[in-house]
Amino acid sequence: MNLIIKKELLEITLKEVKELINEDKVEFQNSEKNMLTARKLRRELGITHNDFQEEVLEAIKNLTIENYYEGPDADYNSERDFVFWKFGIEVFNKELYLKFVIQEKDGKKVVVWSYHFPEHTINYPFKTK
Repeated sequence: MNLIIKKELLEITLKEVKELINEDKVEFQNSEKNMLTARKLRRELGITHNDFQEEVLEAIKNLTIENYYEGPDADYNSERDFVFWKFGIEVFNKELYLKFVIQEKDGKKVVVWSYHFPEHTINYPFKTK
């Protein structure tokens, strides 16, 4: 995909994500990796899981194209037919990997699939140095 087209699509997607969050149309998946990150931060910082999710939500509200990592990527599970967007965010001064989808089944909402410590280096193609 052409970078100019990708940048335009990314800006449209970020606008839609922020609107959905402002309408309280967001859901968090509590995968093992997400929960391990929450537990580690709780031990280090004395925060609750709700504190962690609230900080992630604030980081999503403040996403810019500079946070972009990868996507749109098709879901490996053809039954869901999701398109994932991937970003890097900073929460409590720690870099996190973020992956979400705008789900349209049963009403449009943002589903945050991943919000955990990155397993690999996150490269930011639109980040200015």
